[in-house]
Amino acid sequence: MNNIEMSSKLDSVCYDIRGPVLKHAKRMEEEGHKILKLNIGNPAPFGFDTPDEILVDVLRNLPTSQGYCDSKGIYSARKAVVQYYQRKGLRSLDVEDVYMGNGVSELIVMAMQALLNNGDEMLVPAPDYPLWTAAVSLSGGNPVHYICDEESDWFPDLEDIKQRSLQRLAVSY
Repeated sequence: MNNIEMSSKLDSVCYDIRGPVLKHAKRMEEEGHKILKLNIGNPAPFGFDTPDEILVDVLRNLPTSQGYCDSKGIYSARKAVVQYYQRKGLRSLDVEDVYMGNGVSELIVMAMQALLNNGDEMLVPAPDYPLWTAAVSLSGGNPVHYICDEESDWFPDLEDIKQRSLQRLAVSY
């Protein structure tokens, strides 16, 4: 039987959501330690339950929600996003500018694949959500981290950014 080799695209990807930190946490759990898992964005274990009105709407709409929606997402949800941002003063946003997905991870990867060419650089804040760096790398880009620190209320350190050698900057988070 032939072994299936991992793609070289993963060589520069370090993603602790499923990596060594998680393995260590599982080992500690097996030893009886209580572990507070903050690595997957699951709010339910922390008491953030879905509001009742959303549960009622899901149940009410289930019979007519058994197929695919538009590839950009459900129109009424996209329109609600536009209306929200219009109330915040962003008047130029159109419903056709809004894309919905099944979660932020899917959309970050999709955006990086659409925006980056091989070798493009992308400014990524540090500390960062590990998916950002992984998505940039998997999309053929090179993440260039810049400092954001708590003492500066997490604002980007502009001097740190100026010191970066940016030859092929395409985008920044």
